[in-house]
Amino acid sequence: MTDNRKLDGPVKYDFDFGEAMERIVQTNPNEVTALVASDTHPDTIEGLLAAFEDSAYREDGIEYWTARDLSQLLGYGEYRHFSPIIEKAKASCASVRMNPADHFEDVLDMVAIGSGARREVENVRMDRYACYLVAQNADGRKRPVAFAQTYFAIQTRRQELADRDGVDFSALSATHQRLYLRNQIVEENKKLASTAKKAGVEDRYYGKFQNRGYQGLYGGRGVDEIRAIKGLPANAKILDHMDSTELAANLFRITQTDEKLKNERIRGQEAACDAHFEVGAKVRATMKELSGVLPENLPVAEDVKKIAAQERKQQRMRAISPQQRIAQPLAAPKASAPVEISLAKDLWKYALLIMSINSDSEINTTELIARIPQYIKLSDNDLTGNSSRKDAKYSQIVRNLKSHKLSKSNFIFQGYAEDIPGGFRITRKGMDFVREYFKDAG
Repeated sequence: MTDNRKLDGPVKYDFDFGEAMERIVQTNPNEVTALVASDTHPDTIEGLLAAFEDSAYREDGIEYWTARDLSQLLGYGEYRHFSPIIEKAKASCASVRMNPADHFEDVLDMVAIGSGARREVENVRMDRYACYLVAQNADGRKRPVAFAQTYFAIQTRRQELADRDGVDFSALSATHQRLYLRNQIVEENKKLASTAKKAGVEDRYYGKFQNRGYQGLYGGRGVDEIRAIKGLPANAKILDHMDSTELAANLFRITQTDEKLKNERIRGQEAACDAHFEVGAKVRATMKELSGVLPENLPVAEDVKKIAAQERKQQRMRAISPQQRIAQPLAAPKASAPVEISLAKDLWKYALLIMSINSDSEINTTELIARIPQYIKLSDNDLTGNSSRKDAKYSQIVRNLKSHKLSKSNFIFQGYAEDIPGGFRITRKGMDFVREYFKDAG
């Protein structure tokens, strides 16, 4: 994100805080280094990453940086040259209707001046969002600043998502990471289209503009060539067949092209196309330098539209009440009238059903034991205490679902469920089974 813009005023934003953060690629920490300018050595990146994290203070669960520490990290030799950047960052904060006092705290610190003497100096405590604004207002020609502009934006986005939506990207499954990134690309492409139009790209030439970005990222290959090298049909949308790493690289290409067109006030169709190519080429060079893996060599993934359709089906399934989901050939029993089954033969089917009802598709063994009697009629013998255990005999059958996971007849071994610490998680195959087996419900 290095640029040569003049620092004669604070960076202005015509969007709110949430939208500002959505402009930044959401990825896991191990991918952060793959998104930094290509002229930065990986050892330097790792050192800067550690330095930024190590410089953070944590008190009573609150994390902050100090302006004097940050000035050194960003390459400012004297604090008097850095303090105007703080003021511009505060003005940027106010421009998006945020209260600067919520992110910047002016303080007085005591510092040693030699011979054991100490004196007070002005300082500022800042949260991650404040650091992000400082980086955006600092001199982008400085290498540490260029890195910080990317680093703090990514980390702030991660924290904003966690606070607002409870989204922890690194905790998402590979499938949900792909869905999330693909949806982000849809939204960011809309913004890029608007920005490109303002820069002078006519609607009829927008395809060329997009292709230039792909050519930069994929070593001169446009959409058609990318399809060919990946063995995709002529009508396939290449973004729908990318894994999360490739999607993250493309998302960064899109967001940074949008920023480049705006920040450098690029005008003219050819200039916009050249800018898109340049950003794509830098992302490519970075991937090659840091990981050695180029985007065209990343694996082709299952069509994300199919995954999205399956996810919607699972969500609809979870919305159906348990009474509607439990079925036998002659009746759909209610929790108040459980069905009779062979525990040894069919218990796993109802375990899957209960998992599918849970919002997170998971259940621990203790909870499963407690809920089974709501749906399955247990005999007196099933409820009799086990001679070697304190609980009922049927409880051991439930536990066997986990302890016998290596048996070829077990539902974990067959791929209907996953073994997780303390319990189980239903798989897509398991959800498909539940839909088919219990399809006659209510």
